[in-house]
Amino acid sequence: MLHQLFENLESDGGVERYVAALKMKSELFGRLLAPDALAQLDEEARDTVLERVFSARRRLAPFLREMEVSDFRALVSDLLHGKGSVEERMEAFVEALPCEGKACRARRDLAADLLHFYDPARYPLMSRWVWDVSTDSGALRELVPYSDQINQLPTGSDPGVYLTLRNWVREQLEAQAFYRDLDLMADLLLAQVYAQYIKAMAEGMLRTDFGSNSEDPSEHVRKLLGIDEQRLKGRSRLKGESEG
Repeated sequence: MLHQLFENLESDGGVERYVAALKMKSELFGRLLAPDALAQLDEEARDTVLERVFSARRRLAPFLREMEVSDFRALVSDLLHGKGSVEERMEAFVEALPCEGKACRARRDLAADLLHFYDPARYPLMSRWVWDVSTDSGALRELVPYSDQINQLPTGSDPGVYLTLRNWVREQLEAQAFYRDLDLMADLLLAQVYAQYIKAMAEGMLRTDFGSNSEDPSEHVRKLLGIDEQRLKGRSRLKGESEG
């Protein structure tokens, strides 16, 4: 698995470049979403955050732009800095966001990205592509031996599941003598696992969403983690531009 990750990313600057990009994203979220800064968050800063969460910028952005930015600030503040368990805060955030149809599924991804990249050490990445109990799919399933012979994995979707998965991936990295940036390296490994699944899909919505014509094996990893080139270069597609 590690060999495949390194091989796929080597032509695009290597793992170090990806880890650096994830650090940049985390530092940006930390800067914009800290309590004092969050109190001043405006529409431009909101869009800066949204454009770095793939499913949110694709599906949720039109609905969130219709919200008062003060309401969005309050929801994010409760999610990141409020009382209650992580699961309770995520559920309250998801339920409060406006949406319609398929866009509603992206609400959890936004909550997961905000938590994780605000504080990667404290919060594991809990996006649906890591594990989605409602569809019994995600990187977790791809890592379970003989999962193709199991109709439904016997696990839920509480934060402890994602923490256990993240800790297991960290152990695999440490076994290969990696000791730095393990939380972000874990993100890369999980994204690589799921990207391999996406690539194997001949048809279907996932293939359509992620671009079936690309020959770049690392493109899916970049999109899953919100570090594709437009985001790294600061370009936004939230102002009415189309997304390929």
